[in-house]
Amino acid sequence: MHTSRSARFSRLATSLITLAAVGLLTSCKGKASNPPATPPAPAATAPSSPSPSTPSAAASAPAVPASRAQELSEIVTRYRKNIVLASDQASLDDDARERITVVGRMIFEQNRHALDELGEQFGEELTATASSTAAPAGISAFLEWLEKSPDLRDGDKLAFKDSLTDLRAAIESLPQSPAWKAALLTRIEEDQKALQEIQALYEKELEQIFGRPEMRGMTVKREAWDSYLSFLKGLFTRETILKDFDDSLSSLGEGLRGKGPRKEDPFVLTGQSLPDKTLVLTFDDGPHPRHTAAILAILEKYKVKSIFFEVGQNVAVPPKATATDAGVPPLKRTSAAVNTEKIIQSGHLVANHSLTHAFLPKLSEERLGQEIDNSRVIIESVSGGPIRLFRPPYGAFNERVRTALTARGLKAFLWAVDSLDWSDPVPKSIANRIVQDVEKMGRGVILMHDVHSQTVEALPLVLETLQSRGYQFVLWDGNTVIGGPPEDGGPAPTMASAPAVAAAPTPAPADLYRESWAVVIGINDYAKWPKLSYAVNDAQGVRELLVEKFRFKAENIQVLLDGEATRERILGALGDVLSDSAKVKRDDRVFVFFAGHGVTRKLPNGRSLGYIVPVDADTTNYQSQAISMTNFQDISEAIPAKHALFVMDACYSGLALTRGGPPSGDLRKYLQEVTRRSARQVLTAGGADEQVADQGPNGHSIFTWTLLQGLEGKADLNTDGFVTASELFAYVGPTVSSLSRQTPAFGSMPGSEGGEFILELKHDGEFLSESSAQLDSQAIQINSELEKVRQQIAEKQQRNQTLQKQLEEAKGQLAKLQEGATPPATAPSSSPAEVASRHSDRGMALYREKKYAEAIAEFKTAASLNPSDAQAANNVGFVHFKMGEYAESAKWLEKTLTLDEGRAVAYLNLGDAYDKLGRRADAVKAYERYLSLLPSGPAAGTVKEKLAKLRE
Repeated sequence: MHTSRSARFSRLATSLITLAAVGLLTSCKGKASNPPATPPAPAATAPSSPSPSTPSAAASAPAVPASRAQELSEIVTRYRKNIVLASDQASLDDDARERITVVGRMIFEQNRHALDELGEQFGEELTATASSTAAPAGISAFLEWLEKSPDLRDGDKLAFKDSLTDLRAAIESLPQSPAWKAALLTRIEEDQKALQEIQALYEKELEQIFGRPEMRGMTVKREAWDSYLSFLKGLFTRETILKDFDDSLSSLGEGLRGKGPRKEDPFVLTGQSLPDKTLVLTFDDGPHPRHTAAILAILEKYKVKSIFFEVGQNVAVPPKATATDAGVPPLKRTSAAVNTEKIIQSGHLVANHSLTHAFLPKLSEERLGQEIDNSRVIIESVSGGPIRLFRPPYGAFNERVRTALTARGLKAFLWAVDSLDWSDPVPKSIANRIVQDVEKMGRGVILMHDVHSQTVEALPLVLETLQSRGYQFVLWDGNTVIGGPPEDGGPAPTMASAPAVAAAPTPAPADLYRESWAVVIGINDYAKWPKLSYAVNDAQGVRELLVEKFRFKAENIQVLLDGEATRERILGALGDVLSDSAKVKRDDRVFVFFAGHGVTRKLPNGRSLGYIVPVDADTTNYQSQAISMTNFQDISEAIPAKHALFVMDACYSGLALTRGGPPSGDLRKYLQEVTRRSARQVLTAGGADEQVADQGPNGHSIFTWTLLQGLEGKADLNTDGFVTASELFAYVGPTVSSLSRQTPAFGSMPGSEGGEFILELKHDGEFLSESSAQLDSQAIQINSELEKVRQQIAEKQQRNQTLQKQLEEAKGQLAKLQEGATPPATAPSSSPAEVASRHSDRGMALYREKKYAEAIAEFKTAASLNPSDAQAANNVGFVHFKMGEYAESAKWLEKTLTLDEGRAVAYLNLGDAYDKLGRRADAVKAYERYLSLLPSGPAAGTVKEKLAKLRE
């Protein structure tokens, strides 16, 4: 695991060297050139991984102290047992699943405490060695063991994923900076990336099936995971694992409710009596200092409320474990206690999960009462209200536990859908299990745990998928549903201990990105390839648009220009930074832009392979120095973000892309669906053997100029306020082809789930004045050509929409004839203000192209749709002024000032209109008002000169 940053690309480098002897080479950016093919080179051979039986591997095993080696071995053993227990549960009856759940969660709890203790030991070592010149020996030995032990399978290492995260945070928070700090942090970061790659391997097998209805006759194969599971089953059997817990299971008595389907028990709640498509989301074992806060942020994003079953001692610790009814004992707050307050402040419920997470059926009456009562006192001291719900640890209860809860007016709150996140280290597997089980049951309580990272990573997938399928999440206490309809269909009452919560809507596409990241590359000054003229300007233009129009944070955009754009730095920006899950999350988007030389070569099998050329690449032996689409495929799989779009102003072939585009029909449903699914999309400037033009308007290539125009809003072909990657290609492709001899290509990389990269247009109009920028003559001429293409696209789009509307109407008529059918719901329409903003945006574009008559029509439409829009009124008035219609101009500018009397630019425009009309006194007043508002404004000097002339 402990490797250099470029190690993950060694396999790709090997494949590039192997390809060195084949095919022809074509440079496709700027002037075409044909560097000679390289001679054959021997293929590099990657070192094989040592097998457990290799003596040399065993001899180099790390020297972990015997006591810690035993602890680590026990952690791995328990981890493996839990995976065996949880496998193939769908084939078991309820009784067997219930036994597995109880035992599995007991094993999980043992492991959690062991890992916590390991973390405490690490903390003590860090404190003891903070002033030392040598790194902590125990931590170093642990890392050596994790990286190189021949007894560990890749899947085993995921048991320590959270441990590495905690260790990294502890080192980063050290008040001092010991000499070993930087090196140790680098090592841990590399190990974390290795674990991410292991997890990605298992998740990759789920990419084609996650969140989709099961297909008839289809069997999902997970070869890598099945191989690991087969190894574990050779070590343990489910029966032998359960047998070790016979004593605990026998104490449950009727707590195990026998075979056959469960029925809702008034005392034991699982949610099977809830209305159809109604779910209760619950979390156990917290609060956690870090993971609970992350889960609250996700729930807030998706507008979902949940119930958190908390362990009392995680909230605060009483001085002694004795029951009390005399009030709140002195409490010692834990580091996680603040998250309980955040839970309540966010409108969620907190409930009781015992004081220490003990196995209640085996406790004495006195100890059982302490577990329930002391936890209740602690949690109520924070919540400020009575706690009515109790979840027995492990879901384990018997008649004694039932009696104890009943005597206290508490209900046992269990679950119908177990995420098995306590045994499954793969987030996408957890999410897939929940979705499939929910689809089978149609309703119920979902069990998750807010104490480890795989739950945090799985949660967005669960919420996105289930909300898109019409499920709603509610709060429920066994009697009252909050946030959804009660069973009798009447109005939902409120619960005294919980705020009313609205049913969770499907998030709008604009809400689905947590953060935006970009890598922007432009190379003019090649050392050995033909130099280019516009590539750097292309990159700078893209970067500026991402920041100013699409709100990308400047610090989240890496820009590599000319000499900075070496192969090492490009791969570092793409493969290291963008694949760092500590920065880039599932809910993010990634935009990559490259402007420079591209190369295409033919392979022996007839397929073509595309490369981008870094600034330091040679024209010979380029295969080991260029970056192929194979690299990009590997990079895209390592990026945690949901959506990634690669835009290449270079030519390629052999991208292995799958075509796809937006359907006509309900556009909002389409946007909701494609933002839920992951996307890895590529848009390139040209195909193989096509020279990509490096000259265009405003110092940009034809392709990038057209791309920027599309992103400014012209690619919003259905005028919904969003530009999808498919729309961008639908605009850029035919436009570039009509203006040059290149054919842009577009599609999705293998593994993409049919999602769409989406950019929300920002309505960033301005109050027009004489200082407003307009396009030069070349740009206006190019835009005229673009407008013709856009009109053709719009006409085809309108035709398709008309046909789709006719089809939907026909389907609706057919549905009415079918018994019990209901007509399809219509999507909510845009508000007048939203539509007005789009017209205003269009008017701004037309003004810049000096199409005044068309611009004024758009501005007037915006003003009629939104009569309070002072900007639209000003712009109508100013365009009338540009057309020489001074009286009409003055009328609209006066209206502007009635809407916004403090708008200085409107006084400036009005003064100019009055001056043209010969109303000198009125002009003087308008100019003076401008100066009073903006005495140092950009037009102040000009206005003072105008005033001087008027006063002569």
